[in-house]
Amino acid sequence: MTGHLDVSEPDGLSHLYALKAQGSGVTTFQPVAEIAGYSAVVYANGGEGPGVCNLAIGVRDDMMYVLTTQLFKGNPKYEDPCGLLERFAEFAVQHLRHAQ
Repeated sequence: MTGHLDVSEPDGLSHLYALKAQGSGVTTFQPVAEIAGYSAVVYANGGEGPGVCNLAIGVRDDMMYVLTTQLFKGNPKYEDPCGLLERFAEFAVQHLRHAQ
C-alpha cells in the first residue's frame, strides 16, 4: 500500500471528475462515501484487476491524497482492496489533519 499527497493537478479531485466527463483517461470511476469529511473516488487509468485499488481523496481544492494497493492472492482483503483502502484512508487523513 502506498499513499502520497498529489499536487500535480491544480484542480485536485475535480481533475478526475473532468476526465470522467470527457470520457478520457479514466477506465474506472466510482465516488465513494466521504473519507474524514472529504470527497473520495475509486479510480483507475487501466490496470484494474483482483486485489488492486486506487483511491483519491480531495483534501483541498488543489490537492488529492492518493492511496494505492495491490494485494496478493491469499490476503484476507484480496476480494475487497478498496474497502481496505477506505478504512486506512480514514485513519491516514485524520493523522494528516493533526500533523498540520
